[in-house]
Amino acid sequence: MVKSGAQLDMAKVEQIVGEKIVLHTLDPQAISENYRHWMQDPEVLKFLANPQAKYTQEALRGYVKAMNDSSQDHLFGIFLKDSMEHVGNIKIGNAHPVHQFADLGFIIGMKEHWGKGLATEAVILATKYAFERLKLNKMFAGVLGPNEASAKVFIKAGYRPVGRYERHYKLNNQYVDSLIFERCSTSEA
Repeated sequence: MVKSGAQLDMAKVEQIVGEKIVLHTLDPQAISENYRHWMQDPEVLKFLANPQAKYTQEALRGYVKAMNDSSQDHLFGIFLKDSMEHVGNIKIGNAHPVHQFADLGFIIGMKEHWGKGLATEAVILATKYAFERLKLNKMFAGVLGPNEASAKVFIKAGYRPVGRYERHYKLNNQYVDSLIFERCSTSEA
């Protein structure tokens, strides 16, 4: 939550420390230049549901503030543990208070950090947080079919493929499938 005076509510601030990364609640008033830059890079955005959106500094601040204000969404920046450089984000979204499930999405915006296991570690850490701290029962994610790297991340993080929505999204003016992955709290990683 953001209160008057642009102070980040410390009750919602979370930090999750892993081997190579730290997941940390983002402050809408401290949007990194890295974040703004990668949200304008078509290669980084190509597998998002809305890659043509205009991600201005104000739009990003508004998005982060909305996530912080939400009781059903949890947005974390992905920071390198050794330098605290902001390299991506991960979101636990639409947490259902009765059925105890939520969706998970991530972005590694700094292309020089692609393929280094950061996304897999972030998914593992966020999933553990969802099960242990938020007491959720199940996490799920949708991945555009051509995004093989993200599909591999979810499988490495203990998610299993459970279905597909055929011709669900348009990518480069062609319909592509959306692959569905899930992991239950009782699953082994």
